[in-house]
Amino acid sequence: MTAVSLRVERLGDAEYVCAGRGRPVGLAHGASGDVDANFSPLLEALGERWSFVGSRYPGTGGSGPVDDLPSVLRPEVLADRLVEALDAEGHQRVPVAGVSFGCSVAIETALRHPDRVSALVLTVGFARPDLQLRQMLGTWEGLAGGPPERLGAFLLSQLGSPDALARHDRTGTFAADALDAGRGVNPAGLAHLRAAARVDLQDRLGQVRVPTLVVVAGADRVVLPATTRELAAGIPGAELVEYPAAGHVFTPEEGVVWARDVEAFLERVDDPPVEM
Repeated sequence: MTAVSLRVERLGDAEYVCAGRGRPVGLAHGASGDVDANFSPLLEALGERWSFVGSRYPGTGGSGPVDDLPSVLRPEVLADRLVEALDAEGHQRVPVAGVSFGCSVAIETALRHPDRVSALVLTVGFARPDLQLRQMLGTWEGLAGGPPERLGAFLLSQLGSPDALARHDRTGTFAADALDAGRGVNPAGLAHLRAAARVDLQDRLGQVRVPTLVVVAGADRVVLPATTRELAAGIPGAELVEYPAAGHVFTPEEGVVWARDVEAFLERVDDPPVEM
């Protein structure tokens, strides 16, 4: 893999991130995530052949506004902000990849701006929140404001796969990593997750008209695998790939496979880029 430098730009009170060189791809990160954190396997493996543009959600990095997060964290608002970032970089029609909550943003981008989206890659996503996601929100709300190591331990246990937890158990690093994770939580992360819990796109999935790849994590403890499969079933012609042992956050080894699968799909279905 190649280390890819990031360029952060501003559009009003919003930030967006650019990386790589080559054919453009739009990125929509997950709740409490960030562009580089959620898409690092793609940036590192594909950055010599693809260029990436992702808008940071309000509360992430230096992106605002943060005074009315419920109104600005709606997927349709975030989709429009992504298109504004693509406009600023001179990209006209591109594939858009979303992770988790970002899948709703990617879908909204395709529905609201059909002339701008050539394909979708939807990873560990959902069209509406399931019981597992709602339980995660309730537990996070109960832990908010408490010792950071407790919230960090909860997030590590939910986001990782059983194999990742087993590695923590063998190495004895879980307590230290949980403290680091708790201290590093995005201050707007809970607001992001609340926004995710309000998503409802199920009845509009049939309107998606671009090639779509849906990636399921078979050991996901944030979004039920069945929920991501349901997302794929609702999109006409969507392709499905599943990583049986993966959690919501992929290990480095799973990230390599993910990057390979994403590039193979895009090479096969994406139109040549049209620049503005």
